[in-house]
Amino acid sequence: MTRDELIVEIINLTLRTAPDLEAEVTADSSFDELGMDSLTRIDLLAAVEKTFNQTVPDEKVGDLLRVSDVADFLTAAKATTADKAGV
Repeated sequence: MTRDELIVEIINLTLRTAPDLEAEVTADSSFDELGMDSLTRIDLLAAVEKTFNQTVPDEKVGDLLRVSDVADFLTAAKATTADKAGV
C-alpha cells in the first residue's frame, strides 16, 4: 500500500470514528484542529491498529498529531517489519 493509499484509508477511518468533525479531513489535518478529543484519538488509533494489524506503542501515541503522522508511522513500521523478515 502506498503512502497516498494509507492517507486515504486513515482519512476514512477518521471520518468513521468521528463523523461530526469541525473541518475537512486532509493529510495535513491536525486531530486537535479537527476537534477530536483524546478519547476519540485513542478510538481512531485502535481502529488503525485493527485495520493495519500494527500496534502503536504507547510512547508513539503523543507523536501522532496529524493524519500524515499516522501514515508516516505505518510506513516506517512496515519497513521495519520487512527488514526484520529479510524482505
